[in-house]
Amino acid sequence: MFIAVNPREIVSGGLLHRVWDDRAFSMPPLKEIQDSGILWGLGTDAFEVNQYRPFQTLYWAVTGKMVGGRVVNKHTVSREAALIAHTRNNAYLFFRESDLGSIQPGRFADMVVIDRDYLTIPADQIKDIKPLMTIVGGRVVFDVAKESSASAR
Repeated sequence: MFIAVNPREIVSGGLLHRVWDDRAFSMPPLKEIQDSGILWGLGTDAFEVNQYRPFQTLYWAVTGKMVGGRVVNKHTVSREAALIAHTRNNAYLFFRESDLGSIQPGRFADMVVIDRDYLTIPADQIKDIKPLMTIVGGRVVFDVAKESSASAR
């Protein structure tokens, strides 16, 4: 069994609270899902319906806040649990746990270098994390330093 959690509350948390009142504070019950031992991952409900910004999703899972800062979920998880759900657990969901989801020998070198430490910054800053470099399959596909020097010419 695997639970794929779509973070609709990021943009529609206010609607859930209008419809469900205080019951919406546990929609979805991230902490209970984490504590159950059932594997779960963080995803998206397609970018046509919701935004796909991984650090916004992590911010929501950790703080319970939607875009704009309103608390819409009180059943949050730790930074580590959210990060694992968004990486290693999602690799399992897609039957790719042997080559994606964590940095280990023999796996694809897909990673992002970010502008601040996700694990130590104030939780309200998680949504503001920016990529400095993106590496896919061991190849740099985005480098902010090269992008800025090219635009300065």
